[in-house]
Amino acid sequence: MNGGDQLMIKDNIITAISSFLSSEDLELYDLNIAGNEAISKIEIFVFSDEELSLTIFERLNYQIQRLIEELGVEKGSYELVLSSPGIERSLKTNRHFELALNQEIKIKLSTPHDGVYTFIGILTQVDSKEIKILIDNKSIDFELENIKKANISFDKFKEKVNS
Repeated sequence: MNGGDQLMIKDNIITAISSFLSSEDLELYDLNIAGNEAISKIEIFVFSDEELSLTIFERLNYQIQRLIEELGVEKGSYELVLSSPGIERSLKTNRHFELALNQEIKIKLSTPHDGVYTFIGILTQVDSKEIKILIDNKSIDFELENIKKANISFDKFKEKVNS
């Protein structure tokens, strides 16, 4: 399999899984495919407004494996990891930020804002170029392209657990 074929299969996997999950009223949150010459690991992160049970993940796992096989990836030649994005999920895309509206997030910037690189606050607004975060009753705008890393923050929850 050459690099072009590999890329086409990866694109087809993303399209097929995204379409399948959408038909199940679920959303493909993130997908990582590892391997150079052959696909060795596929990590799929599924987002839902509802809690996903182990039974649902077992069913999804079976159906997604069938989808991947239909695209020409041999069963047993890769590891499939199916999960929710987690409590402190990463925010990489505009859609990820939309799903995090009104939640506390932590961002790290590439270029500092007033000499500071890291901010924690409530995400109040998202558009295609920037986000607004409420920090100590002050709204601050951040350009999406300047955000190096972002995730949901549960520092207050951790403080309660550790006390």
